[in-house]
Amino acid sequence: MKFFLSIAILALNVIFGMAQINWQVNPIGSVFARQGGETPAGTFRLTSNGYEVYTLICADKTYQPASLYYGEDNIDKEKVDAMAPDGKVPTSMNCFLVKTDMGYIMFDTGLPASNGGKVLERLAALNLSPSDIKAVYITHSHFDHIGGLIDESGKATFPNANVYFPSKEFEFMNKTMNEAATQITTVYGNRLTSFEWGELLPDGVLPIAATGHTPGHTAYRLGNLLFVGDLMHGAAIQLIDPTINANYDADRKTAVATRNRILSYAVANSLTILGAHIPLNGVIF
Repeated sequence: MKFFLSIAILALNVIFGMAQINWQVNPIGSVFARQGGETPAGTFRLTSNGYEVYTLICADKTYQPASLYYGEDNIDKEKVDAMAPDGKVPTSMNCFLVKTDMGYIMFDTGLPASNGGKVLERLAALNLSPSDIKAVYITHSHFDHIGGLIDESGKATFPNANVYFPSKEFEFMNKTMNEAATQITTVYGNRLTSFEWGELLPDGVLPIAATGHTPGHTAYRLGNLLFVGDLMHGAAIQLIDPTINANYDADRKTAVATRNRILSYAVANSLTILGAHIPLNGVIF
Protein backbone atom coordinates (compact mmCIF):
# COMPACT_ATOMS: atom_id res chain seq x y z
CA MET A 1 0.00 0.00 0.00
CA LYS A 2 3.03 2.31 0.06
CA PHE A 3 2.27 3.32 -3.52
CA PHE A 4 -1.13 4.85 -2.60
CA LEU A 5 0.08 8.42 -2.29
CA SER A 6 1.92 8.55 -5.61
CA ILE A 7 -0.96 6.83 -7.44
CA ALA A 8 -3.49 9.19 -5.86
CA ILE A 9 -1.56 12.27 -6.92
CA LEU A 10 -1.32 11.00 -10.48
CA ALA A 11 -4.85 9.66 -10.75
CA LEU A 12 -6.95 12.32 -9.08
CA ASN A 13 -7.49 15.75 -10.62
CA VAL A 14 -8.73 18.87 -8.83
CA ILE A 15 -9.17 22.26 -10.49
CA PHE A 16 -8.28 24.87 -7.90
CA GLY A 17 -9.87 28.31 -7.78
CA MET A 18 -6.43 29.86 -8.25
CA ALA A 19 -3.97 28.87 -10.91
CA GLN A 20 -1.03 29.12 -8.52
CA ILE A 21 -0.64 26.08 -6.28
CA ASN A 22 2.10 25.85 -3.66
CA TRP A 23 3.17 22.26 -3.05
CA GLN A 24 4.17 21.58 0.53
CA VAL A 25 5.92 18.56 1.94
CA ASN A 26 5.15 18.00 5.59
CA PRO A 27 7.85 16.81 8.02
CA ILE A 28 7.00 13.15 7.42
CA GLY A 29 7.13 13.35 3.65
CA SER A 30 3.54 13.18 2.42
CA VAL A 31 2.57 15.78 -0.14
CA PHE A 32 -0.45 18.04 0.15
CA ALA A 33 -1.54 20.98 -1.98
CA ARG A 34 -2.25 24.34 -0.46
CA GLN A 35 -3.93 27.20 -2.23
CA GLY A 36 -2.67 30.75 -2.11
CA GLY A 37 -4.03 33.52 0.08
CA GLU A 38 -7.23 34.29 -1.80
CA THR A 39 -9.58 33.28 1.02
CA PRO A 40 -9.70 34.41 4.67
CA ALA A 41 -7.39 32.85 7.23
CA GLY A 42 -8.44 29.36 8.21
CA THR A 43 -10.27 28.69 4.93
CA PHE A 44 -9.25 27.20 1.61
CA ARG A 45 -11.20 27.20 -1.63
CA LEU A 46 -11.24 24.84 -4.58
CA THR A 47 -13.59 24.28 -7.48
CA SER A 48 -14.27 20.84 -8.85
CA ASN A 49 -16.87 19.68 -11.40
CA GLY A 50 -18.92 22.80 -10.88
CA TYR A 51 -18.82 22.69 -7.08
CA GLU A 52 -17.29 25.45 -5.00
CA VAL A 53 -15.75 23.80 -1.93
CA TYR A 54 -14.32 25.42 1.19
CA THR A 55 -12.20 23.72 3.80
CA LEU A 56 -12.93 25.32 7.16
CA ILE A 57 -10.17 24.83 9.72
CA CYS A 58 -12.47 24.42 12.68
CA ALA A 59 -9.96 24.20 15.56
CA ASP A 60 -6.34 25.08 16.30
CA LYS A 61 -4.67 21.69 16.10
CA THR A 62 -1.69 20.94 13.89
CA TYR A 63 0.08 17.92 15.42
CA GLN A 64 -0.65 14.71 17.30
CA PRO A 65 1.83 12.61 19.28
CA ALA A 66 3.26 9.70 17.31
CA SER A 67 2.42 7.45 20.26
CA LEU A 68 -1.24 7.73 19.25
CA TYR A 69 -0.40 5.32 16.41
CA TYR A 70 1.73 2.76 18.27
CA GLY A 71 -1.11 0.25 18.39
CA GLU A 72 -1.91 -2.48 20.88
CA ASP A 73 1.18 -3.54 22.85
CA ASN A 74 3.16 -0.98 20.81
CA ILE A 75 3.11 -3.33 17.83
CA ASP A 76 3.56 -0.48 15.32
CA LYS A 77 5.95 1.63 17.37
CA GLU A 78 9.04 0.88 15.29
CA LYS A 79 7.29 1.66 11.99
CA VAL A 80 5.70 4.83 13.31
CA ASP A 81 8.91 6.13 14.86
CA ALA A 82 10.70 5.60 11.55
CA MET A 83 8.12 7.75 9.77
CA ALA A 84 7.79 10.31 12.57
CA PRO A 85 11.28 10.59 14.10
CA ASP A 86 10.42 13.84 15.85
CA GLY A 87 7.52 12.15 17.64
CA LYS A 88 4.83 14.27 15.95
CA VAL A 89 2.29 13.56 13.20
CA PRO A 90 0.72 16.47 11.29
CA THR A 91 -3.04 16.75 11.63
CA SER A 92 -5.88 19.24 11.45
CA MET A 93 -9.54 19.55 12.39
CA ASN A 94 -11.60 20.36 9.31
CA CYS A 95 -15.19 20.78 8.22
CA PHE A 96 -16.25 21.26 4.63
CA LEU A 97 -18.63 23.75 3.06
CA VAL A 98 -19.96 23.19 -0.46
CA LYS A 99 -21.90 25.61 -2.63
CA THR A 100 -24.36 23.65 -4.75
CA ASP A 101 -27.04 24.80 -7.18
CA MET A 102 -29.54 24.65 -4.31
CA GLY A 103 -27.42 26.49 -1.74
CA TYR A 104 -24.76 25.79 0.88
CA ILE A 105 -24.29 22.42 2.53
CA MET A 106 -21.78 21.25 5.13
CA PHE A 107 -20.05 18.02 6.04
CA ASP A 108 -19.68 17.86 9.85
CA THR A 109 -19.77 20.84 12.19
CA GLY A 110 -16.68 20.77 14.39
CA LEU A 111 -16.70 21.70 18.06
CA PRO A 112 -18.90 24.39 19.61
CA ALA A 113 -17.26 27.76 20.17
CA SER A 114 -17.11 27.14 23.92
CA ASN A 115 -14.77 24.21 23.23
CA GLY A 116 -12.56 26.07 20.78
CA GLY A 117 -14.64 25.52 17.66
CA LYS A 118 -14.18 28.06 14.90
CA VAL A 119 -16.83 27.09 12.35
CA LEU A 120 -19.02 30.13 12.95
CA GLU A 121 -15.97 32.37 12.78
CA ARG A 122 -14.96 30.78 9.47
CA LEU A 123 -18.45 31.17 8.01
CA ALA A 124 -18.55 34.83 9.06
CA ALA A 125 -15.20 35.42 7.35
CA LEU A 126 -16.81 34.14 4.15
CA ASN A 127 -19.76 36.52 4.68
CA LEU A 128 -22.07 33.65 5.54
CA SER A 129 -24.24 33.00 8.58
CA PRO A 130 -25.49 29.68 10.02
CA SER A 131 -28.91 30.43 8.53
CA ASP A 132 -27.36 30.19 5.06
CA ILE A 133 -26.67 26.47 5.52
CA LYS A 134 -29.48 24.32 4.11
CA ALA A 135 -28.10 20.84 4.90
CA VAL A 136 -25.53 19.23 7.21
CA TYR A 137 -24.22 15.72 6.55
CA ILE A 138 -22.71 14.00 9.61
CA THR A 139 -19.95 11.39 9.23
CA HIS A 140 -20.13 10.13 12.83
CA SER A 141 -21.05 11.06 16.37
CA HIS A 142 -17.76 12.11 17.96
CA PHE A 143 -18.00 15.52 19.59
CA ASP A 144 -15.56 17.22 17.21
CA HIS A 145 -17.99 16.40 14.39
CA ILE A 146 -21.41 17.01 15.97
CA GLY A 147 -20.65 19.50 18.74
CA GLY A 148 -21.26 22.46 16.46
CA LEU A 149 -24.87 21.42 15.81
CA ILE A 150 -25.98 23.06 19.08
CA ASP A 151 -25.23 26.69 19.92
CA GLU A 152 -24.30 28.18 23.28
CA SER A 153 -27.95 28.74 24.21
CA GLY A 154 -28.89 25.13 23.50
CA LYS A 155 -30.64 25.94 20.21
CA ALA A 156 -29.98 24.72 16.67
CA THR A 157 -26.85 26.38 15.32
CA PHE A 158 -28.18 25.97 11.78
CA PRO A 159 -31.83 27.05 12.00
CA ASN A 160 -32.68 26.35 8.36
CA ALA A 161 -30.66 23.18 7.85
CA ASN A 162 -31.78 19.60 7.48
CA VAL A 163 -29.38 17.29 9.30
CA TYR A 164 -28.58 13.89 7.81
CA PHE A 165 -27.29 11.24 10.21
CA PRO A 166 -26.35 7.62 9.38
CA SER A 167 -28.95 5.39 11.03
CA LYS A 168 -26.39 2.91 12.39
CA GLU A 169 -24.37 5.75 13.86
CA PHE A 170 -27.43 7.33 15.45
CA GLU A 171 -28.26 3.98 17.06
CA PHE A 172 -24.70 3.85 18.38
CA MET A 173 -24.94 7.42 19.70
CA ASN A 174 -28.23 6.62 21.45
CA LYS A 175 -26.42 3.86 23.34
CA THR A 176 -23.24 5.74 24.17
CA MET A 177 -24.23 9.43 24.15
CA ASN A 178 -27.94 9.35 24.82
CA GLU A 179 -28.08 12.90 26.19
CA ALA A 180 -26.46 14.30 23.04
CA ALA A 181 -28.73 12.22 20.79
CA THR A 182 -31.80 13.39 22.66
CA GLN A 183 -30.74 17.03 22.51
CA ILE A 184 -30.05 16.92 18.77
CA THR A 185 -33.36 15.16 18.15
CA THR A 186 -35.25 17.69 20.26
CA VAL A 187 -33.60 20.73 18.72
CA TYR A 188 -33.80 19.69 15.06
CA GLY A 189 -37.05 17.73 15.22
CA ASN A 190 -38.36 16.74 11.81
CA ARG A 191 -35.32 18.35 10.18
CA LEU A 192 -33.22 15.43 11.49
CA THR A 193 -33.20 12.53 9.03
CA SER A 194 -31.51 9.15 9.38
CA PHE A 195 -30.65 7.07 6.34
CA GLU A 196 -29.11 3.81 5.16
CA TRP A 197 -25.84 3.48 3.28
CA GLY A 198 -26.32 3.56 -0.49
CA GLU A 199 -29.48 5.65 -0.22
CA LEU A 200 -29.14 8.67 -2.49
CA LEU A 201 -29.64 11.81 -0.43
CA PRO A 202 -30.58 15.37 -1.44
CA ASP A 203 -27.99 17.33 -3.41
CA GLY A 204 -26.91 14.05 -5.05
CA VAL A 205 -24.95 13.00 -1.95
CA LEU A 206 -24.20 9.27 -1.77
CA PRO A 207 -23.41 7.82 1.71
CA ILE A 208 -20.88 4.99 1.79
CA ALA A 209 -20.22 2.63 4.70
CA ALA A 210 -16.85 3.45 6.30
CA THR A 211 -17.09 1.54 9.58
CA GLY A 212 -14.30 0.78 12.01
CA HIS A 213 -13.62 4.17 13.50
CA THR A 214 -17.17 3.96 14.87
CA PRO A 215 -19.92 1.43 14.05
CA GLY A 216 -21.76 3.83 11.75
CA HIS A 217 -18.91 5.94 10.42
CA THR A 218 -19.84 7.15 6.94
CA ALA A 219 -18.09 8.65 3.92
CA TYR A 220 -20.00 10.79 1.42
CA ARG A 221 -19.52 11.06 -2.31
CA LEU A 222 -20.60 14.17 -4.18
CA GLY A 223 -19.60 14.05 -7.82
CA ASN A 224 -15.86 13.42 -7.83
CA LEU A 225 -15.51 14.57 -4.21
CA LEU A 226 -15.22 12.03 -1.40
CA PHE A 227 -15.64 13.30 2.17
CA VAL A 228 -14.07 10.62 4.36
CA GLY A 229 -14.43 11.98 7.90
CA ASP A 230 -12.02 10.15 10.21
CA LEU A 231 -10.86 7.50 7.76
CA MET A 232 -7.36 8.76 8.57
CA HIS A 233 -6.16 10.76 11.55
CA GLY A 234 -2.54 10.84 10.43
CA ALA A 235 -2.61 10.75 6.64
CA ALA A 236 1.13 11.31 6.45
CA ILE A 237 1.78 7.84 7.85
CA GLN A 238 -1.50 6.07 7.06
CA LEU A 239 -1.21 6.74 3.32
CA ILE A 240 2.19 5.08 3.44
CA ASP A 241 0.92 2.22 5.61
CA PRO A 242 -2.89 1.99 5.82
CA THR A 243 -2.62 -0.88 8.34
CA ILE A 244 -1.65 1.59 11.06
CA ASN A 245 -4.52 2.77 13.25
CA ALA A 246 -4.99 5.70 15.57
CA ASN A 247 -6.06 4.80 19.09
CA TYR A 248 -9.37 6.51 18.31
CA ASP A 249 -10.42 3.65 16.02
CA ALA A 250 -12.89 1.48 17.92
CA ASP A 251 -12.56 -1.64 15.74
CA ARG A 252 -8.99 -1.74 14.49
CA LYS A 253 -9.33 -4.68 12.11
CA THR A 254 -12.41 -3.21 10.45
CA ALA A 255 -10.83 0.25 10.31
CA VAL A 256 -7.86 -1.12 8.36
CA ALA A 257 -10.09 -2.98 5.90
CA THR A 258 -12.23 0.14 5.44
CA ARG A 259 -9.20 2.37 4.92
CA ASN A 260 -7.86 0.10 2.19
CA ARG A 261 -11.28 -0.21 0.56
CA ILE A 262 -12.06 3.51 0.55
CA LEU A 263 -8.59 4.52 -0.68
CA SER A 264 -8.81 1.93 -3.48
CA TYR A 265 -12.30 3.17 -4.35
CA ALA A 266 -11.04 6.77 -4.52
CA VAL A 267 -8.15 5.88 -6.81
CA ALA A 268 -10.25 3.62 -9.05
CA ASN A 269 -12.87 6.35 -9.51
CA SER A 270 -10.51 9.35 -9.71
CA LEU A 271 -12.01 10.96 -6.62
CA THR A 272 -10.65 13.80 -4.55
CA ILE A 273 -10.40 12.91 -0.85
CA LEU A 274 -11.37 15.49 1.76
CA GLY A 275 -10.70 14.46 5.34
CA ALA A 276 -11.46 15.88 8.76
CA HIS A 277 -7.89 15.44 10.00
CA ILE A 278 -5.86 15.77 6.82
CA PRO A 279 -3.32 18.61 7.28
CA LEU A 280 -3.21 21.96 5.51
CA ASN A 281 -6.28 22.25 3.28
CA GLY A 282 -7.67 18.81 4.13
CA VAL A 283 -7.40 17.57 0.53
CA ILE A 284 -5.61 14.63 -1.05
CA PHE A 285 -5.72 14.26 -4.82
